[in-house]
Amino acid sequence: MDPLNQVRSCHLLCPKERYEKEKEHTKPAKISGQSFQFNYRIVKTSCFNENSNNLHSLFHCSKKEGEEIFYDTCENCHMKIETDTYYFCSYCNGPYHKECVESPSIYHSSDHPKHPLQLLWSEQYPNSRCCSCQGYCPFSCLLYYCLVCDFALDVICSRKPISLKIYNPKRHKHTLHYFPRKSTLACDVCGLVDDDYSHLLYTCLLCDFFVHKRCIDLPYVIKVSRHNHRLAFTPSNPFKESADCGVCYQKIDINYGEYSCVKGCIYAMHSRCALRRDVSDGKELEGEPEETYENTKIFEDKGDGVILHQGHPCHQIKLEKQFHDENKHCQACMLPFYGDGNVYRCMQSCDFILHESCAYLPRVKQFMLHACSSIDPRARVYHKLLHV
Repeated sequence: MDPLNQVRSCHLLCPKERYEKEKEHTKPAKISGQSFQFNYRIVKTSCFNENSNNLHSLFHCSKKEGEEIFYDTCENCHMKIETDTYYFCSYCNGPYHKECVESPSIYHSSDHPKHPLQLLWSEQYPNSRCCSCQGYCPFSCLLYYCLVCDFALDVICSRKPISLKIYNPKRHKHTLHYFPRKSTLACDVCGLVDDDYSHLLYTCLLCDFFVHKRCIDLPYVIKVSRHNHRLAFTPSNPFKESADCGVCYQKIDINYGEYSCVKGCIYAMHSRCALRRDVSDGKELEGEPEETYENTKIFEDKGDGVILHQGHPCHQIKLEKQFHDENKHCQACMLPFYGDGNVYRCMQSCDFILHESCAYLPRVKQFMLHACSSIDPRARVYHKLLHV
């Protein structure tokens, strides 16, 4: 689709041209809040003046169903354009979200009802997050900001108002209400006070219950790489004995939620620790059957030190003791045979050889440095990790 064949937008300016016009009349200011430190300019202009020169030609475009556009990343927020309508600037040679072009200079948001939000253009990396999606604000872009409360929203999130009420009976028996004030209240699910997320708290005043927005939908049953059994979310229990977290090894506060072993093992994790990317994949496993592996052996024992290994199914291999040859390498881990250890060698003429320990590796192995449930021993990295 050729954007130049679309309808010319006769009144609106592209975000970069809005900034350029403000640059002629305003001086940059600096914000030094708790989470922000950047130079900015207040953006007020949204429509062009007929008496001024306008180099940017902005076109309103609509794509057909199933049609893909060549330029699919917004020039302002650098996010993918997924809507059917957008704007294209011939001077910038790129598209813009409809929201990024049509953003008013002052915006009243239900996410931050106390003060109106001012549209700013950041002139350097803000080093900040949008208080709704937690995405980092990109370099040189429009964003909404409250100078009083240190509260920011990217332009896209400003058009997606937060839910003022959430009912999730599995998390809490009463309806939760949005708490718009910035606070230092701890989340009753994860137990943390998070400045980046403190704007997005929900509360039940009847129960004195506070929860981060992102913690409302945490999974209830998960599989972690640090324990053989599944873990289930357990709410606060002041009568339970405190345990150490299996990830950070710090004490778990019994007044907040945790993940603990479903089989009754004395093993638990902080909610946030359990959902780290290197610990769990975060998938909800409640009601899902557990994976079982009846036979994890990767070889067939023929007796008298002879086995038939799946890594070398054409010939049988036999155990040899006290083998030393630095010029030969194990076909599993690729390490040479430095020490006088035991090996399995092919009984035929081929040069297939394995460390004894590599030959005995199980078909499936849970490894604490890999968040998925298991690793296939045929993967080369599997053998390298086990020999570190």
